[in-house]
Amino acid sequence: MSLEDDPIFDALRDLPPVTPNAEWAVRLQTRCRSVISTRVTLRGQTKRYRAGLAYISAAVVLCAYMAAMFAQAVRLAH
Repeated sequence: MSLEDDPIFDALRDLPPVTPNAEWAVRLQTRCRSVISTRVTLRGQTKRYRAGLAYISAAVVLCAYMAAMFAQAVRLAH
């Protein structure tokens, strides 16, 4: 049996050509852009949240240091 005599290839050759579905492509593109924009927004919020935590942590450390210095100054004054 050769490829020219194969009924499967004959059936495949007789199938209609595939045409792209424009509506599906537009829906898919819209959905992908929506997901990408959501992730970009969340990533920006996460960076701002981390930056806020860094500033708060630095302020807490500075306040603790200043309180320790004040306590030492009070102790040495008496």
